[in-house]
Amino acid sequence: MKLRETLEAQEFEPYIHITRGPGDGGHWARQYAHRFDLVLISGGDGTICEVINGLSGTDKPIAIFPSGTENLFAREMGVLPDCDQLIQTLKWGRRVVMDMGQVNHRKFLLLSGVGFDAHVLLELNKFRTGNITHLTYFWPIWRTLWEYRFPPMTVEADGEIIVENARGLMFVSNISRYAVGLRICEQARYDDGLLDICFYHCTHQFRLVKHAWNTVMRTHCRDSMVTYRQAKKIRVTSTEPIPFETDGDPVGNLPAEFSVIPQAVRVILPP
Repeated sequence: MKLRETLEAQEFEPYIHITRGPGDGGHWARQYAHRFDLVLISGGDGTICEVINGLSGTDKPIAIFPSGTENLFAREMGVLPDCDQLIQTLKWGRRVVMDMGQVNHRKFLLLSGVGFDAHVLLELNKFRTGNITHLTYFWPIWRTLWEYRFPPMTVEADGEIIVENARGLMFVSNISRYAVGLRICEQARYDDGLLDICFYHCTHQFRLVKHAWNTVMRTHCRDSMVTYRQAKKIRVTSTEPIPFETDGDPVGNLPAEFSVIPQAVRVILPP
């Protein structure tokens, strides 16, 4: 393994654990991470989130070597899949403290999608086998685009109702990036003690396409059909079963109660 050889050549003493399936990374972190000075996670956003959840409640620092499909966390933090950069990070990296989000007692690092986004993942998981690519998402997105009916939901932010029984889809995010470079929650910061809410008011597919175009052009936050807020606590409810996801994994259906966990994760970044 090139990564191990690189670390050993620089006189590090790595212990390599290869995850065997969903949940294994978090289990290993809970049981064994205390034995080491630092946890280096090589994987995609799902693996990173899983391990960080396993480290919850500790002050164990982490470093990242991205190797997933989208790598939103790595892109947000300026981390490359480059061995030279990794060595510089381990030797001279800067340390930052990140917030985390929590929804219904489940922690997440990046973002949560309510409605359309989660429905795409449910469609994807129906036939997913092994690793995924951007192409893997084509059919689930296409099918959801034409089948989704935008059930209504109500959103409360820090005690104030900002969306009431409105049809649409929404995101709650701790970072500014979304897939394929989109900046849905463009004001989100990982260390500001807040979660960002972006609710797209939408009743039909043509409006959804318009929202997508405005998001690509980064003008969506000025659209009257978009509600954007920041909050520490968020509650989302509906009279219909609406799915939601966190960091790329479907979690369940509404209701959902979100909150921010300030200064929850210590990360070593490139100098």
